[in-house]
Amino acid sequence: MPDTNERTRVAALGELMPRLSPLDAHDAFISAHDRLRGLAYIARRPAVLAVAVDGHARVIEAVIVESGHSLVIGRHTGCGLRLTSGGVSLRHLVLHAQSDEPGTAPVIRLWDLNTEQPFLTEDGQPNVAVSAQGLLYASVGEYALLFLPTLGPSEPPWPERAEQAWHALPPRQFIDRRSPGAPRLRHIRSQLAEERGDYTNIVRLGPLRLLLGEHESPGAAWGELRLESEKKKERHRVSLERLEQGVLLGRYERCGILLAELGQISRVHLLLVQVGTHLLAIDTASTNGTWRGSSHIETTPLEDSDSLELGDELLLHWCRLHA
Repeated sequence: MPDTNERTRVAALGELMPRLSPLDAHDAFISAHDRLRGLAYIARRPAVLAVAVDGHARVIEAVIVESGHSLVIGRHTGCGLRLTSGGVSLRHLVLHAQSDEPGTAPVIRLWDLNTEQPFLTEDGQPNVAVSAQGLLYASVGEYALLFLPTLGPSEPPWPERAEQAWHALPPRQFIDRRSPGAPRLRHIRSQLAEERGDYTNIVRLGPLRLLLGEHESPGAAWGELRLESEKKKERHRVSLERLEQGVLLGRYERCGILLAELGQISRVHLLLVQVGTHLLAIDTASTNGTWRGSSHIETTPLEDSDSLELGDELLLHWCRLHA
């Protein structure tokens, strides 16, 4: 049989092989325990420990995300946590870590970047945005992702045994805030922590807005975005609710502000999202960067009147509207 036929046959067999399923939260934690414990030991300040485990129970990558910083997850080489499977988008998820008070463990916020492939949480439910103040599990494609806040040097030592460390985690309580009405709760139990009455709240949030119209209704406008380039000049008045859900800017159709004609802009370039009292600009691993003057930014809060440059082609001006 000619070699070309053999190569074709092997490739066809590879395409027919079933995709790996992600590990559940327990098995992923057991597999990643030593790496997580090592990260917790070297963390110098409050941070989130992030780890990816594949379907073979191999730790792919593990990183520390300090409070006030963000992590872009996807296939793109610029992502801080890179997942190489074809089932993952180039820029798939964004995580942000932020302590509510100095010296406290960060709250975790995780957003799907409008990929139409919602991540699954520990209870098996699809999500597009969540926040958590303790362990958060998310699966994407064949990967299990674990995010765990740490206090840094003041963190009590981790148990050496993985199972003991798992059972010491607080039980997770899911709160659904995606639609009006009373929150719906579901619990994932942890036998040792439950005796202390501790809970990790994981709050399901609404999706990023796919499309941003020309203007919000006059009464709802909270701020204004002004975009300036040689090829585009436009304004968008934006409500606080919309900013809390998040707005994406880029050349991809899934972005709320579409910049298809600007070649210096990445397909998914920037996420604007209100977190607490701050409007954050998070660069989503763009190729040509986001800049404030000569300073390259990854995550930055915007002042009431502020400007950023996307690549060297687009100026973004933000203005907070006051009543």
